[in-house]
Order: sequence, then structure tokens, then C-alpha cells
Amino acid sequence: MPKSALIVQVDGIDKLNFASTKSQEYPIFGASASNSLDLLNSRVSNHVNVDFEDHLDTISAISEVYGDIKPVVGKTTSSLKPSNYVADKHFLYNVAIINELADKIKAKSSIANVVTVRISLNELASVHETSSTAFADAKKILTRAIENLIDAAENSNDGNILVATITSKDDLSRAKRAAPEMRQEIPSDLNLAKSYSSNYPVIFNIILWFGVVLFFSLLAICYAIADMDPGRDSIIYRMTSTRMKKDN
Repeated sequence: MPKSALIVQVDGIDKLNFASTKSQEYPIFGASASNSLDLLNSRVSNHVNVDFEDHLDTISAISEVYGDIKPVVGKTTSSLKPSNYVADKHFLYNVAIINELADKIKAKSSIANVVTVRISLNELASVHETSSTAFADAKKILTRAIENLIDAAENSNDGNILVATITSKDDLSRAKRAAPEMRQEIPSDLNLAKSYSSNYPVIFNIILWFGVVLFFSLLAICYAIADMDPGRDSIIYRMTSTRMKKDN
């Protein structure tokens, strides 16, 4: 029975190519991995949750168990350019935190009951193509950092530890379209104009020109009636013969 568990979740890629051939792959169905990890952390008191969505909480969680950490981003020989792209800078900083966590575990020779690490490559994918050299280098750097963390965790418990890596690749364009739009509440005291639908100009023009045509039609009819001769223009005058009938 393993004494500890190390779970690494990586979003944005299909799989990680570890050097070890002992790993097994299994598909995951049902609830998302993040929800499952949140539930696991809530049920275990001695845990370290490394979630790179919030660096302050991540550093605080690590420091609470292993002491203060000072992640240092070293010079990289890869095609990543942290000086040009913020996504590259964030990624290398996250990797530095993972390496710092591995060093702390090695130095202390102990690991919490549950250690969860969550990192996403979606930000990198939005800057670099997934088939680019920069993205491939990022996968290699992350794989080495995770392998270093796994080695540190296994050595701290003499191999009596459960290690799992979860990878998932989402369709970013579909996720963006499916995301609900956040509507901000507008204060009522701004004296803004009333908003109209896109059909308003069409309806307005139909009513306007129908009214104009109807007005001039009625005007022409009224003028014709006013200028009419009751005798000459009357239909009775036209249908009645001018000859007088004589009695025999």
C-alpha cells in the first residue's frame, strides 16, 4: 500500500514522453481531473497543492511544508524566448518552481501524503504552434522537471509512492466559443440611450414610407373630390341618356 501519492496534471498536451518504460496509460472518463484533485485535497490534511493558476497560493502551500522557496529561472538554450513572450516567461518560472519543490523534497527526505501539481500549456499553445520547435522544447523541459520531481518523491519514500500524470488536450477555439459571456451590470443613472434591435431600421422605413404614400394618396383623393363637378363628373350624368323620351 503506497504511503504517499504524487499526481501531476498537465493541460494542453496529449501525453508526456517519459524515459521510463514502466509507466502505464489509461483513459479517463467522467468528471474533470481538476474537480477530482480538489476533492482529494479536501479529504487529506497533509497535502501540498501546486496550482499554477495562482502563484502566490502555490508558493505559500510549498513554503508551509518545506520552508521558503526562491525559484530561479536559469538560462535556457531552447527556442523559448522569455524576453519576447510573456507565456514563455511564465512557463519557465513554473518549471523553476517544480524544480525547487523537487530540491526541497530531496533535502528534507520527506513528502506530504498527497502532492498535486497542476500546470497548463494552453498559454504557450496560444503563442506558439503546437507543432513548433518552441512548443516541443517546452514539452521536453517540462518532462525533465516532472521526472526530477518523481525521482525526488520516490527516493524520499523508498519507492513506496503512487505516481500519476494526467494529460488532457482541449480544443481552444471550441472552448472559447462555448465559454459564457460575462455581462457587466450597467448603472441606471448614466442616462444612456435605449437600445433597439437590429430590425428597428427596417420597421421604421416601412412605416415611414407607407405613411408618406398614404398621405399623398389621401391628399390627391381629397383634391379630386373637391374639384369634382357634381353634374358633369357624376356617374349618374355619364350613365343617363340626354334624350328625353316622348309619350306616343
